[in-house]
Amino acid sequence: MQTRSIYKWGSPDVEEKLPTHTLDFLNNQFPISKEFKSSFPKGELSLKPLKKSKLSPAVITKLKKIVGNANVTLDDVSRAKHSIGKFYTEIYKARFGEVTDVVDVVVSPKNETEIEEILSLANANRIPVIPFGAGSTVTKALQAPKGGISLDLSRLNRIIEFNAIDSTVTVEAGVYGPELEKHLNERGYTCGHFPQSFEFSTVGGWIAAKGAGQASTGYGKIEDILLGLTAITPSGKFESKPYPAASIGPDMFRLFLGTEGSFGVITKATLKIRKYHSENSAKGSFIFKNFEKAVETMREVMQGGFGKPHFFRIQDPEETDISFHMSGLHGGKEDLFLRFIGYKPMQRSLMHIIIDGDPSYTKEVLKKIKKIAKRNGGFSTGESPVNKWLHQRYSSAYLRDYLMDEGIRIDTLETAVSWSNLHTLWENTRAYIKSFENTSCMVHISHAYENGANLYFIFISPMDKQNEVSSFVNFHKGIIDSIHANGGSLSHHHGIGRMLSPWMEKEVGEEGIRILSSLKKTFDPKGIMNPGGLLGIK
Repeated sequence: MQTRSIYKWGSPDVEEKLPTHTLDFLNNQFPISKEFKSSFPKGELSLKPLKKSKLSPAVITKLKKIVGNANVTLDDVSRAKHSIGKFYTEIYKARFGEVTDVVDVVVSPKNETEIEEILSLANANRIPVIPFGAGSTVTKALQAPKGGISLDLSRLNRIIEFNAIDSTVTVEAGVYGPELEKHLNERGYTCGHFPQSFEFSTVGGWIAAKGAGQASTGYGKIEDILLGLTAITPSGKFESKPYPAASIGPDMFRLFLGTEGSFGVITKATLKIRKYHSENSAKGSFIFKNFEKAVETMREVMQGGFGKPHFFRIQDPEETDISFHMSGLHGGKEDLFLRFIGYKPMQRSLMHIIIDGDPSYTKEVLKKIKKIAKRNGGFSTGESPVNKWLHQRYSSAYLRDYLMDEGIRIDTLETAVSWSNLHTLWENTRAYIKSFENTSCMVHISHAYENGANLYFIFISPMDKQNEVSSFVNFHKGIIDSIHANGGSLSHHHGIGRMLSPWMEKEVGEEGIRILSSLKKTFDPKGIMNPGGLLGIK
């Protein structure tokens, strides 16, 4: 089996290609020898043999009795696919056929009863269990340093109840984003949660990673959308009720948000839904002479009290410049006109806006945003840039594989930061990234709040031909250190996993780690749920 089937993003049938002008730009920006390109694996290698499953025949037999023979798989390809996510070093090594820290078996239950039986068996035998949604995590949360069972939740895929009176939908954790959204759109509603991984992520994964969608500025992150959930833990079944609000002690269901399978298995969730008709959405874009004025406009909008966009995005000057090159606009008439009126390359900053809701609301909010943008020197560039971005909002994720085929390293880190710290963090972290030879750093804001925003760093450079993994790890560590030293959170929506675990005590403090560890012992006394350094828990 070719390794590309293991690490590739998305549909196995889709291979995104870059247009000639984009490829020419990348070749000029990141010159890489033809010899290295031709030698670098593109999927033709076979998977190297994995560690043999440590589970006894008796345990395998019991698992088959619980879920059926067809739903227990031991082959190397299935085990490998369920043991890596999309973190850079994971997919880089997989290109060479290397997948380590693998699960012993993949088990696919169809209901909560089967999950309870699997956890009971695993708990009795101290077998690790790692819940698996769609595998799009970028935090190394699926690696299995202690082996065990990958609990594939794809068969828990029912939409249980659509409730228009309460504006809620109740679903099983294995429901994929497109399936849920189609069901809601047909009834005039939306969930409002659109991560870039939307096509290849599940409701359970959204909750476990405490994720955010591209329209989170209006609809909220998943913690704002979630009303209640059911989780199966080694200690028992937890089920909360989907009250609109309550004062009955801490919201215990929120303890499972962001835990990435370390406390238990999320099986069911009730989510808020909103009325939605795409034809009512108002769209707009603006270009500013600098990043500072674009950010100032965003802050004023978020604190204006008149409403806010659902989708709100700013590209910093380098991301704006690279976007012009990659879309073929660089040097064209629109580009030359913008330069002529004072919007210069590597200084200008592009903003995208979409407002959903009642037509009178969307028009009024857009009108007020236009006034604020104009006051800050924003030049209206219409709906076209937004529509172009929407066209590739999900497909752009495929380009990572294509760029790696060309010997180009691309990865991301994101953070949340207050408005008062935003520019310092942006400048200092960009300076660190740009201190490395021939490295581009694109930054955008894609989630905004009254009190601050996220910053999403995308870094691109040629691969290190000799020591790519160690080179990347050291570079990556420096970015995290810079973000944290400049007042940014460890993560805004990707989660922590094993990738950011070494920084968790610095983030939450010694007492925070003690609390997390105590909760872990309460839900999972024997430590079988996704063990091995997740979330900073030893």
